[in-house]
Amino acid sequence: MEVAVAGVEHVEHEQVVAGGDLVDLGQHGVGTVRVAADAAERALLWKGRKSAFGAIAQIAPHYHLHDCVVPRTKLAEVLGGVYAIAKHHDLIVTNVFHAGDGNLHPLFSFDLAVPGTMDRVLAAADELVRLCVDAGGALSGEHGIGLEKRDFMPLVFTEEDLNAQACVRAAFDPDGRMNPRKVLPDGARCGDYAAAALARAGGLPEGAWI
Repeated sequence: MEVAVAGVEHVEHEQVVAGGDLVDLGQHGVGTVRVAADAAERALLWKGRKSAFGAIAQIAPHYHLHDCVVPRTKLAEVLGGVYAIAKHHDLIVTNVFHAGDGNLHPLFSFDLAVPGTMDRVLAAADELVRLCVDAGGALSGEHGIGLEKRDFMPLVFTEEDLNAQACVRAAFDPDGRMNPRKVLPDGARCGDYAAAALARAGGLPEGAWI
């Protein structure tokens, strides 16, 4: 696994000084540490990171990506769980992620031409999300909820939370035109939203505030 780290002040004999603290990386299973000597080498290291997704296509024609985020102290534990999930569902998994902020990017590689594969991928994804939430994480670190994670929202938000979010959304988008049916799962409703719909249908006096 290759990890890019910002804020490293000095590296010597696999010991890193960062933020004024001395960290012995060898005690944490680190094999080697490479520091870019100049801007050109730094760009080359980043090129390797940015080419990762293209390289995944050499493994299989399709992949399923998640971006759950977990506390950094739980990274090793959760990564072990990710590999266990992939093994259980007979899938290849590759992890390309932001180790510094706990943002995971497990990619399940697969071939849709193989019958039953998508069912295994979605089952693995379901377990992955629950694993991250159980570790104290969140559903998304950067990509958002959309449709894919919409029905996982109750794992981290109460019914009252979801209703409040629905009310805020309805205040700005009473006609439900912006990203319809995304983010909030079925059942997240707001009483004012129903009243607004009634008003638009002529059920309330014109000009009434709700």
